Amino acid sequence: MKLLYFDLRGRAEMIRLALHAGGVEFEDARFARGEWPEIKPTTPRGSAPVLTLDDGTTVTESVAILRYAGKLGTPRLYPEDPVAALRVDEMVDIIGSTTAILSKTFGLPSEEQLAMRTKIMSEDGELTKVLKFVDEAAKANGSGFLVGSELTIADCALRPAVYWLTAGILDGIPKDCLDQYKGLAKVMQTMSEIPAIKRYESEQYSA
Repeated sequence: MKLLYFDLRGRAEMIRLALHAGGVEFEDARFARGEWPEIKPTTPRGSAPVLTLDDGTTVTESVAILRYAGKLGTPRLYPEDPVAALRVDEMVDIIGSTTAILSKTFGLPSEEQLAMRTKIMSEDGELTKVLKFVDEAAKANGSGFLVGSELTIADCALRPAVYWLTAGILDGIPKDCLDQYKGLAKVMQTMSEIPAIKRYESEQYSA
């Protein structure tokens, strides 16, 4: 099985985390941005990530791949219980909305972009409401995970989103923008202590 994506966290990182945490063997096929024009025509829909199964079947759409990844390996990261699975799906979709919200600011003139990002990060801003909802869910759950008492794909979706928002690469979004969200911080800390995730991130991202 091969997962194809850019050599960055992006939309594939939650899938990588789920596969590593589940002990699933796969080829982490990464490519540089400059290689995309050559690779793009070879993908099913001109987009990435792309998962290629052992029989050659190709699958697109990051969340669909994430759900599949969560059903593989041990431990299973996608609940078999329908209600628990529903809650996990809810969290994954809500976390995914952070990208949709921020994407509205891409390509805008600098001053307009900063103004819009300040607005969505304000006390009653669109992005703040999403972050508060997920944070409260984490605190209410109380286990160090977003749903239930074990790692799920919802946690895997949260981790790269937090890294993205706190990386200091988004003008107008300060690195400390999530400091007030103690529920999110607890999930991040709990995940950092999972051996498979700790090993993967140490090998992949340590300088």
